Amino acid sequence: MKITWLGHSCFKIESDGGKVVVTDPFDESVNYPPPRIRADVVVVSHDHHDHNNVKALKGDPAVVRGPGKKTAEGIEFEGIASYHDEREGKLRGKNTIFCFEMDEIRVCHLGDLGHQLGEKEAAALGDVDVLMIPVGGTFTLDGEGAKKVAGQIKPRIVIPMHFKTAAVPPSFGIYPADDFLSGEKVNRPGHTLFVSKEALPKEGEGPRVMVLDYK
Repeated sequence: MKITWLGHSCFKIESDGGKVVVTDPFDESVNYPPPRIRADVVVVSHDHHDHNNVKALKGDPAVVRGPGKKTAEGIEFEGIASYHDEREGKLRGKNTIFCFEMDEIRVCHLGDLGHQLGEKEAAALGDVDVLMIPVGGTFTLDGEGAKKVAGQIKPRIVIPMHFKTAAVPPSFGIYPADDFLSGEKVNRPGHTLFVSKEALPKEGEGPRVMVLDYK
């Protein structure tokens, strides 16, 4: 599996057989190059402009939204209901966490999660191999909150997202990943991470933190 970070919460996840899933495509407001790539499936965690720019993608991808189980292009996606804030959506609305499996690797994308998970929510995610987690605060979990949620989920690999980089204007209001990365052994594989079932960290090793570049 190849996981490429395109910026913000948008990833291109390509199976060994060439199937492409794209998560939360953004619009121009985030200041990254628009994700004008081909996709077979696109998952949208919520309908905010920096997460739902489906029209930027090439091809005619199946669009997966909302809670529940849905199958697209032979892949089963499980949407888990959650919120964009700590007040059950009263501030910024609902959010959907998506989990799916390709190449025997279970991927979980938290979208714009803005709160700690309850035991039932955490259990619903199952055994996560690769976790994409927002860490930039203001609109989502901040670094400290993201550490706690990652501790609840216990993934093999964790990839921070939705944080300030040099490309994101200060007016956008999110913060760098520094708080989340503090005290962690950080791996920086570049733009794309290659993942195989055999090479995943062993159970009990703790999560391997991977910080991807957006270009």
